[in-house]
Amino acid sequence: MVNTTKPIGVGIIGLSAKGGWAATAHVEALRAMPDRFAIKALSASTPDSAKAAGGAYGIDFTTDDPASLVAHPEVDLVVVTVKVPHHGELVAHAIEGGKPVYCEWPLGCDLEESSAIAASAEARGVRSFVGLQGRSAPAVRYLRDLIAQGYVGDVISSTVIGSGGFPWGGVAMANMAYVLDDTTGATMLSIPFGHMLDAFTWALGGFSRLHASLATRHVSVGFIDSEDVVSATAPDQIVVGGILEGGGVVSFHYRGGDAPEQNFRWEICGTKGMLIVEGDSGHLQYGHVRLRGRQGADPLASLPVPAEYRRMPTDPSGYADAVAHAYRAVHDDLTTGLSTVPSFTDAVETHRLLDRIERAADWTRRGVTE
Repeated sequence: MVNTTKPIGVGIIGLSAKGGWAATAHVEALRAMPDRFAIKALSASTPDSAKAAGGAYGIDFTTDDPASLVAHPEVDLVVVTVKVPHHGELVAHAIEGGKPVYCEWPLGCDLEESSAIAASAEARGVRSFVGLQGRSAPAVRYLRDLIAQGYVGDVISSTVIGSGGFPWGGVAMANMAYVLDDTTGATMLSIPFGHMLDAFTWALGGFSRLHASLATRHVSVGFIDSEDVVSATAPDQIVVGGILEGGGVVSFHYRGGDAPEQNFRWEICGTKGMLIVEGDSGHLQYGHVRLRGRQGADPLASLPVPAEYRRMPTDPSGYADAVAHAYRAVHDDLTTGLSTVPSFTDAVETHRLLDRIERAADWTRRGVTE
């Protein structure tokens, strides 16, 4: 356990002065808890970019050497927020330094790499956390509790329809081209669908059997900020069906792009009632969803998330909210010895299910061509 007499010192690998997910979600989330966390260091790709980020976010220690960040005496927790292909090499610095590490999801490019990363952390006895923050989102936690408390009774069936959104709908920005490349591990299957799948199985349990179809229908993708066109290889259509270990019948369809009205709908039908989860984004990990439900013949009614599920003052509509709730749980785990936050081992299980889906679909990964 870490020292509880002062805030946990954090070192962020991958923070940029230009913004991005680390700034939008992680910095805001951590700074919402100044009594629990303090950002002490950052690492970027070059000395100049690190210095610029330090100036932008008021962080004194900056470096382009991840090992130096890990070795900093005031860094208690290493946070890795870079593109997926670099997760393994950067997480390795924290593991070698023996410091707790939080890595963004996906943990690795595939099941094999993710398993190796998790095995390395376990062998060194390093506490690990993975950014499957959907489990920490207040609405998702409330949903799971409703199911566990028997709101719907035995689950008969469950259906999810979601939109992966931009950039899997035929247009993208040039700096996002890597998510169109199926070999990077950062795709619609692993990111929005993977986050949803993790929260789904956390709430309803695993699959006893499944079948799947994957397809790339937006093959030629143009960029809105250049005249270039690439041939995408990552799937933008995902269809999965199967039977849960508890017997419930399940179907998923995720599609690239955005729907005109509703981008996420999850229905859970049971012997005693029904729950509906709706949102404007297919990225369930943001926690931006609304719950409705009914029991017996009662009409559908809104189910507001009770106040006790909100442990943070962050904006519920912001991107930092679910991440902030995840960090609050990370603090609890590090200071009490609990294990409530998804670990690298949990990440491997979700990677294993994604691999199972790829195999069921007879899917072979290919790189992007221009």
